[in-house]
Amino acid sequence: MKHIVIAGTAALLLASTAAQAQNLRLGHNISTSSPYHLAAEHFADLVAERTDGRITVQVFPAGALGNERDMIEGAQIGSVDLMVTSSAAVGPFVPDMRILDIPFLFRDLEHARAVLDSEIGEELLAAMPERGLIGMAWGDIGFRHMTANVPLDTVDALSGVRLRSQDNPIHLAAYRALGFQPTVVGFNELYAALQTGVVDANEQPLSIHVASRFYEVQSDLTMTGHLMASALFAASQDTWDGLSAEDQDILMQAARDAIPVMREATDEQDGAALDTLRERGMTITESFDHGGFMEALAPAFAEFGEEFGEENIARIADFE
Repeated sequence: MKHIVIAGTAALLLASTAAQAQNLRLGHNISTSSPYHLAAEHFADLVAERTDGRITVQVFPAGALGNERDMIEGAQIGSVDLMVTSSAAVGPFVPDMRILDIPFLFRDLEHARAVLDSEIGEELLAAMPERGLIGMAWGDIGFRHMTANVPLDTVDALSGVRLRSQDNPIHLAAYRALGFQPTVVGFNELYAALQTGVVDANEQPLSIHVASRFYEVQSDLTMTGHLMASALFAASQDTWDGLSAEDQDILMQAARDAIPVMREATDEQDGAALDTLRERGMTITESFDHGGFMEALAPAFAEFGEEFGEENIARIADFE
């Protein structure tokens, strides 16, 4: 009888342990060499270590769980647990986030990171739960620069060019103001769209131009730095609500501790990217008509001021 009781108790303990063990799926849409992936893997390692293996995070790179919109919608219904994604992709779901997509908002990388690490960044993350999402930590993959088969250094050069855009209303309005014909194409379809001429031009951070081999289908890079490619760790509200407060704290801190990995990889890869792109045959145009771009954008800037409030834009633009 004693053996039966002991065996039964052991079985219950094993069942309890199994019930507590949890495997979470984290998706992102870029390659395994990208800062997204390196940070996601570090996050997964930290979670496993800090929960003694009770929670494991499986990372699905390169759009394995769908494009960014698919993953965000999946998180809203609980079919995707975690993601690393661009703020530009979140903007259509969380309107407050769109303010980060205003062109030429940030002076430089130091300024952008300081804003995201400040109370401004925390306020933007706090706007996410009402959309079924939990914002965990801010990162970035540097500034975005334009490619085509000609330099894109003047407003005249942009006229009528079919530029691939994310499905983001701020991006679309800005690109139209510049004279582009913006065309929404999913990232995972972008290489083929450039190769076949569905779109003429592209804009990505330097590390992504390299990692995705866009130099094979575009000959010219213009260093516009028009947008900051801010990124974030995010979770499904459904998944989050299923975690204990202790585990929520562990995941939140692990995400924040993974950000230095993303930023260091971004800085390292951006530093090497221009040499790599030149070696692959790209022509690099390092200056452009900034004044002309700003003049063309003036009507869009006026619209953005009405949407977000001039004082809110200035709060970011003038942040020290």
